[in-house]
Amino acid sequence: LVQHLTAAMGGYAMLVSKPGGSLWVAARNYAIAPFTEEFVFRACLLRLWVSASFPTAAVVFLSPPFFALAHAHHYVEHLRRSGDKQNALMQVGFQVFYTSLFGIYSNFLLLRTGSTIAVILAHSFCNHQGFPELGFCVHKAHPLYRHRLWIGLVYLLGVAAFAWLLWPLTSGFRSSFRSG
Repeated sequence: LVQHLTAAMGGYAMLVSKPGGSLWVAARNYAIAPFTEEFVFRACLLRLWVSASFPTAAVVFLSPPFFALAHAHHYVEHLRRSGDKQNALMQVGFQVFYTSLFGIYSNFLLLRTGSTIAVILAHSFCNHQGFPELGFCVHKAHPLYRHRLWIGLVYLLGVAAFAWLLWPLTSGFRSSFRSG
């Protein structure tokens, strides 16, 4: 958010813009995919892992690769756009990595709160935000390069605040998804 606001104030980005692509792509990214993926991978599969008495750590950390690999089909999209197999493979490999991280967070969120709606909304928000564009840190020609230190500091503060608040903000919910 800080990075975007800095770019908008500097005239490098629009403050508000509609999602790219067609209405169907927006519906897929912000509604259909979050609902179906979280229903299948969290509400159904996670329930199976919990019912099978898997330890909580196994449920949180071992099931996300299945969710992440469901995104490997994006290889075809990247290949069509760029025509470069190696580039498409690297992009999808990175996407599988950060999607696994999101899967860990989603599993944790569902186990702690029991709310599939919260997980769907988090998924939709993450799809909207996308992975942060960090090119400003290393490319001197990037318009935000001169702001890299304080934007980087804000990113680090955000990660620290997220980690610090993760447990307290997800406590106090009655969840039937808890495992032993």
